[in-house]
Amino acid sequence: IMDRIENVTGVPETNSENLQMLRYEVGEFYQTHNDFIPYQVGRQCGPRIMTFYMYLNDVEEGGGTNFPQLIMTVTPKRGRAVLWPSVLDQQPNVQDSRTNHQALPVIKGVKYGSNAWIHQRDYKGPNQRACA
Repeated sequence: IMDRIENVTGVPETNSENLQMLRYEVGEFYQTHNDFIPYQVGRQCGPRIMTFYMYLNDVEEGGGTNFPQLIMTVTPKRGRAVLWPSVLDQQPNVQDSRTNHQALPVIKGVKYGSNAWIHQRDYKGPNQRACA
């Protein structure tokens, strides 16, 4: 999976955090937020510059990923993935608030997904040395 993400994004796998697996049951959601973490600008790895989110199953109803400022919702479907930036192209240390997003409530069924957060620079090396 990580090799495929590297191929799609052009960013080395070492810049990615380990995959985060997610499970949302009926009524569960995640409120509007951005994956940019300001204090990471000064860290060796730099900030999260992209998120690659994968849908691992079809959800019977609800559970979409909504981007309020873009007026767009991605419907969960097994095998589907969505990639978005967390920073501005010309200012890679500045959050791109256009990609604030939320996980909408699951209305029926269960939603399984996985996040790959991609950093500006090597994340895995410094993290192994407890310097991330």
